[in-house]
Amino acid sequence: MGKRIFVALFSVAVLMISSIAVLAFNDDRHDDRKDVVGAVYTMTNDPTGNEVVVFHRDHEGILTKAGSVSTGGLGSGGGFDPLVSQGSIVLSGDHRWVLAVNAGSDEISVFRVQPKGLDLVDTVPSGGIFPASVTVFHDLVYVLNTGGSPNITGFYLSHTGRLRPLEGSTQSLGSGGFSQVGFDPHGRRLVVTNRADNLILVYSVDRNGVPDINAVSSTSNGIAPFGFIFDQRGHLLVVEAGNNAVSSYEILRDGSLQVISPSVANGQSAACWIAGDPRGNVFTTNPGTATISAYENKARRGTLVLLDGTASVGNPLLDLDITKDGRFLYALDPLNNAIDMFQIERDGSLINLGAVAGGLSIFAQGIAVR
Repeated sequence: MGKRIFVALFSVAVLMISSIAVLAFNDDRHDDRKDVVGAVYTMTNDPTGNEVVVFHRDHEGILTKAGSVSTGGLGSGGGFDPLVSQGSIVLSGDHRWVLAVNAGSDEISVFRVQPKGLDLVDTVPSGGIFPASVTVFHDLVYVLNTGGSPNITGFYLSHTGRLRPLEGSTQSLGSGGFSQVGFDPHGRRLVVTNRADNLILVYSVDRNGVPDINAVSSTSNGIAPFGFIFDQRGHLLVVEAGNNAVSSYEILRDGSLQVISPSVANGQSAACWIAGDPRGNVFTTNPGTATISAYENKARRGTLVLLDGTASVGNPLLDLDITKDGRFLYALDPLNNAIDMFQIERDGSLINLGAVAGGLSIFAQGIAVR
């Protein structure tokens, strides 16, 4: 099921290249440092040398490419969405560190965030084959290795940005097609999605940061659970690539899942990536139909309502992320080697701000915003 979905996704996306709208690329007038209020990061995922591409963000949400920095490892290369994951590059909660996977060399990298860009601090083996997703909570880091014998492996992140393997943290996942690993908002649980077997795994994490040997496995409400987020009250929101919907759950004390909103469909194709803002707006990218869908997380209780299945129509977008204040949304546009930019209105609608060239390629992956 999982493989057929993503082969179809790739075919549809490639066919759409000829019909993609002309992009509004930005000039250099936003390069003035006094205008810079944040940044956006993505990965080239280049098999000859992976790099993180840095974009400066101004107060109007417009990006300017600032440069790129080597991860010290190799990307996977391949076609459209080669990692088949969410969370391949992430920002720590305190915005001090950026972590990225190197799927081609089985490593993860840590960068120190600087006012003008990033400094590479450490690159270490991921503890498995083909790392595709990474998550961080305070000084704990976990990576999802999806190749060979899939596993999750933990690390301790020091105050200097160095990674040290966490003894007893590696947990085998068995067979399946895994798309994301992520901490809950309190760092007490790790969640892993298995799109191939329609399962969501929940690991309890002890005070030393080590997960239980056995995960609590729950059947996904929909087909092919892919990316996920947590809302501010700890509800789990999972996008389902097989039926193009989002389900919300409460994680019970025993780690099992209780459905809140079951498979709220958006009517699009290949819904795989998800992001949310503090106001309760939730968005998915759907590259099969080159759209972004908008949802409302009502009263922040995990109850989902579809606002607009086609809040944006234009390019087949992959990973997306939102600024902390909920004003701007950015999405990776590999087919156009760009990052697409949007302003989020209070009613959850999107204003297209154009796109900025990134010098990327079709196998670019991941996005993180600060």
